[in-house]
Amino acid sequence: MSAAADSKRSSSFRQSTALAILKQNGLNIFLAIIALVFIGFAITTHNYLTLFNIKTIVRDAALVGIMGIGLTFVTLSGNFFLLSMKETAALCIITFATSMSHDYGFIISLVGALAVAMVSGGLQGLLIGRGGNPIVVTLGAAGILYGIASWWSDNLVISFRRPNDAEWLGTGSVMGIPNITITFIVIAILAELVLRKTSFGRQVYLIGANRAAGKATGHENRSMAIKVCMIASVCCAIVAVAFSAQMSSAQANYFSSEFGSSGDFTILVIATVMVAGNSIMGGYGSTLRTSLGAVFISAVDNMMVLQGYNSGPRVLSVGLMIVFSILVFAYIRRDNRSEG
Repeated sequence: MSAAADSKRSSSFRQSTALAILKQNGLNIFLAIIALVFIGFAITTHNYLTLFNIKTIVRDAALVGIMGIGLTFVTLSGNFFLLSMKETAALCIITFATSMSHDYGFIISLVGALAVAMVSGGLQGLLIGRGGNPIVVTLGAAGILYGIASWWSDNLVISFRRPNDAEWLGTGSVMGIPNITITFIVIAILAELVLRKTSFGRQVYLIGANRAAGKATGHENRSMAIKVCMIASVCCAIVAVAFSAQMSSAQANYFSSEFGSSGDFTILVIATVMVAGNSIMGGYGSTLRTSLGAVFISAVDNMMVLQGYNSGPRVLSVGLMIVFSILVFAYIRRDNRSEG
């Protein structure tokens, strides 16, 4: 009996130790995985680790990564996901392009897109904060937002003249680095500083980890849900403006079809949050993880493109990453409950 008990305690100790290592060194483990993937791809894929291709990988990660950073605030606060990301971007891109086509200029057009995003995110956050299911609320919002964008534009392409003031964001570069890549890096750094160094960031973690404790300390989820949904929507607007600036045009379904033949845009954004090790239940993770997740997914997709894979296997790989992440966190949560 004593030997069996000792064996059980030893097994439990090993599991708890492994879990502690995973939690404490999750970012380092993820960085190690990325390094191994890059090395493996470099060996099997011609011209994979050239400077040009690395810049391409990060540039391709930028748009999805920016939206993923916004969604991370929602996830960390315990409000799951917004399933209206691409539809918010669709309405914002129509707003921006319509304003540009009427020669209102970049600043006014940008402000218009940001205003639409803030109203959209604020209303969704209000409903979620009042007890609405985030999945149901944002699915309904997705239909409304896309419907407005499609009706407003008559589902036609809205173009605006070149040259224009928006080109610096869409196609410009500094010392060979695309401006959209620089924007991605700046947003990632600022978001991480907000989460780690401000009272608002600490509130995000607190409410996500323990909503009752947050309420007891005067931090209601209602106001938090509004704030994080607005942040996510503003990130959608930034992506919409950057994409429209790159194309000098807009259409409601730009974000509804396959984005770069690697899957639905909202699914890609969710994948960047999931594969980086952010908890979907809130309270654990970071925007830095999400940024690395975006680069990782872009690296995998880039490798598959160079090796000649079509859209099917590339979409499949993204889906498998999401499923794997869900299984890992289900295992961690189960162990946490058993320890409690």
